[in-house]
Amino acid sequence: MQAFENISITGFCEDKSHNPDKQFLLFNMYLQLSLAPPSEWKDYFNESRRLPRGSVWRKAWIEGDTLVVYCQPEELQTEIETLKQDLAAANLQYRQLLALRAQRKRLQEQVEEEACERRLIRQLAQQLRF
Repeated sequence: MQAFENISITGFCEDKSHNPDKQFLLFNMYLQLSLAPPSEWKDYFNESRRLPRGSVWRKAWIEGDTLVVYCQPEELQTEIETLKQDLAAANLQYRQLLALRAQRKRLQEQVEEEACERRLIRQLAQQLRF
């Protein structure tokens, strides 16, 4: 199994960021991620965003290898600080999932190895003549 690298914000995507609805002062602000997260990681990220932790709570979502936050430009730095916490929570939960899967795989391999050993012993017992 390949080691998981924590997903983090690595930059701001000026070219992608825009105001999707000119009626509002809210922009889709695109932040570059260190890599495109797996779908299960996205689930953990979305779960960490589910409950607001402040009086102003902005929508944020993952698109490929970017994180999009719907906010006013002057709010972006504050949002980034909050998003770092959400990224850290998703990284931790995803790492725990991978550890559980690795443990399950080791146990399965051990069970299969023991079953193979039992088959060999059973075959030997059937061939013995007394």
